[in-house]
Amino acid sequence: MPQPAVSVIVPNYNHAPFLRRRLDSIFNQTYQDFEVIILDDCSSDNSKEIIEQYRNRPQISHIVYNELNSGSPFKQWARGFDLAKGEYIWIAESDDWAELNFLEETVRRIETNKVNLVFTNSYIVTPFEKKIDVKIERDVLFDGKSLLRSKMIFQNFILNASAVLFKRKTLADIPKTYQNFKSSGDWLFWIEFCLVGDVYFCSKILNYNNRHGENTTTQWGKRMSSGQSAVEDCMIFHYLKMKGYIPFYHYHSIVVSRLKWADANASKFDSIASYKAARKCWESEIRSESFSTLIFHIVNMLYIILKMAHIKS
Repeated sequence: MPQPAVSVIVPNYNHAPFLRRRLDSIFNQTYQDFEVIILDDCSSDNSKEIIEQYRNRPQISHIVYNELNSGSPFKQWARGFDLAKGEYIWIAESDDWAELNFLEETVRRIETNKVNLVFTNSYIVTPFEKKIDVKIERDVLFDGKSLLRSKMIFQNFILNASAVLFKRKTLADIPKTYQNFKSSGDWLFWIEFCLVGDVYFCSKILNYNNRHGENTTTQWGKRMSSGQSAVEDCMIFHYLKMKGYIPFYHYHSIVVSRLKWADANASKFDSIASYKAARKCWESEIRSESFSTLIFHIVNMLYIILKMAHIKS
């Protein structure tokens, strides 16, 4: 198989109900210069049966079945990166799906704009509704560090890996720390991309992020209720703080908002110990919760006063 332009990595774990739709949305792309790497993380459903039906597709370069579950989707990402031969990489999560021109549109933008990473707008699809992910109506070229300071210090702005195409060679500049995470490794991974180059946002809705209740981005999955997500988010916050990317006010406002979130959702944690662990990691980032709360309220009040003065003028 000649070297492809794109390596499509499909990490799967127990997503048999969604696999055919995902794989068909890959193999039927209008842009056909790609290889497909399927990584099954020891699924216990009939995923293997479905995957084997695609084995003879000419774009298939690797099908790997783990004998033991890796315990982390990001370890699976890294395994796919090691196998990938393409200039670009698309992590096509096994429960999502794409418009058939996803690769055509993203490859053109990444080449035209000479960026390390392109991500598209998405529909977030739940059993009850479908809503647009990013409320930006035009394409935007972001300076990576500006995107970090304006968006990524607060939360993962690049919410779904399935919406992203990136240059494989950039992986050489990305620390492997994200592989140690089980919940928030994607946030850290995209942060590292922001630190090494520009990012392009494609406003076309080309990706469907399937929130069916069992995937890693479902709000109250096992990693949220166990407190693991809160702990990992705090680790990322601490990393950004040490690098000097979090301004004084946001330093306090982020911590206060995370503590308020933990308190508001205390009953959703699987135990009191999980709730306390989630809260404790954020408390450790400040010397005084009351001081940070005071800073938060003072700056908010100043913002309201300035906004009212602007309206009157």
